[in-house]
Amino acid sequence: MAVIALTIRTSASLCTMNLTRVFCTTIPARAPSFWGISKLQASATLTWVFDKLRGKKRRSTPPYDFVLPVGNPILRGQALPVDPKNIKTKETQEIVDQLIKVMRKKEAVGLSAPQLGVGLQIIAMECTKRQVEIVPQEVRKAREMQDFPLKIFINPKLKVTNYTTVVFPEGCESLPGYQANVPRYYGVSVTGLDREGLPVAWQVTGWPARILQHEVEHLRGNLYIDIMDSRTFMDCAWDRKK
Repeated sequence: MAVIALTIRTSASLCTMNLTRVFCTTIPARAPSFWGISKLQASATLTWVFDKLRGKKRRSTPPYDFVLPVGNPILRGQALPVDPKNIKTKETQEIVDQLIKVMRKKEAVGLSAPQLGVGLQIIAMECTKRQVEIVPQEVRKAREMQDFPLKIFINPKLKVTNYTTVVFPEGCESLPGYQANVPRYYGVSVTGLDREGLPVAWQVTGWPARILQHEVEHLRGNLYIDIMDSRTFMDCAWDRKK
């Protein structure tokens, strides 16, 4: 899940090397920095360029080391439950590790296995103190944002605990650079298994509840654009483009 996305372009000098590309990275909110992007984002962009120059290729088999974009049919499929006896296998642990790696690389607060090309019911979530503090205080208060440690849920079962609907902007790593207002339930609880195959449960409200609903919907083949207020759908960098 993305909060606000930012778009930059490579310089014209790269066109001759067939490296022209739009880079979309995710940040919790706009913050003052060089070129309007963070050092981590600038580093990720330069890493992609140099990887291209060295001929480094993306991983060709799932779990991918990149996020699948909207349009890939796996994002619209129903993810299958993981057999509990297979949770501690090398294959399942690799999926979990890749989810964590890509989520942190993107500075996202949540990611699902289908987004990495794996149609299984696995999600990862994490919101660091830095990701919260970079957001303006009034936004944090309105959205009830709070940091939380890494959470892994396998075969998650979601239950609504508070049916009050709240509407706030939401984005997605599978649709980088865009956001829209999305209604979500105020409170939910989740049960499932962790990466060790042990039962876990979590009850949350506000911001974490929104992230949790977003990620579980990925397992059902649903995207935020299915329930968004289409009149609020926007390019997050529209005011920086000429």
